[in-house]
Amino acid sequence: MRMMRIVLLLVFLFIFSNCMAQFKTIESINFSYYGEMITHPGLKISADFNITEWDKIKSTNKDSSKTINKNILISPALGFFCHRRYQTGLFFIPEIKYKRQNPKGRFYEVGIGLGYLRTFIPNTYEVNSSGEVNKTNAGYNYFATNHFISFGKDLSIKKDLDLAYFIKPQFMYVVPNFPNGIGYFALELGIKYILN
Repeated sequence: MRMMRIVLLLVFLFIFSNCMAQFKTIESINFSYYGEMITHPGLKISADFNITEWDKIKSTNKDSSKTINKNILISPALGFFCHRRYQTGLFFIPEIKYKRQNPKGRFYEVGIGLGYLRTFIPNTYEVNSSGEVNKTNAGYNYFATNHFISFGKDLSIKKDLDLAYFIKPQFMYVVPNFPNGIGYFALELGIKYILN
């Protein structure tokens, strides 16, 4: 059964990597602090791949205009969080998001993700048939979704830095769990290293 899970995960990663090869434009690589319930620390790394991009020219009230840049991005993400003495979570969640950026570099993103969460529970013991207590590995596999909005600023617009910073509150919902599923609030604080 364990070998079957590993094979399915490898097949999924192979298919996903081939799909990602279709998107030739990498916008950025993102590194962030991932705080499950804000205070349970973790890290997350992701990459933004541009699916489509367009500009909208918006008239201002001074007979001038400004250009608003809009994108649809796909962003595979790998991360973890650690809730001490309770559980450690490792996740892989590809996200799709809409991004809107103004001429000064301020932006917001809104999107959803679908993926996988694996939890590991520390200090778990089992009693075998002879009555001996042994330490064992425990944890759960979940189907995970997340919903988010992020706010940030692209520093490459006004300054000569290929960086942006962002704050990203989000809600992750995982199933199965008793009786239905379980929700996690997380706050992500990060930087984007801009490639394109």
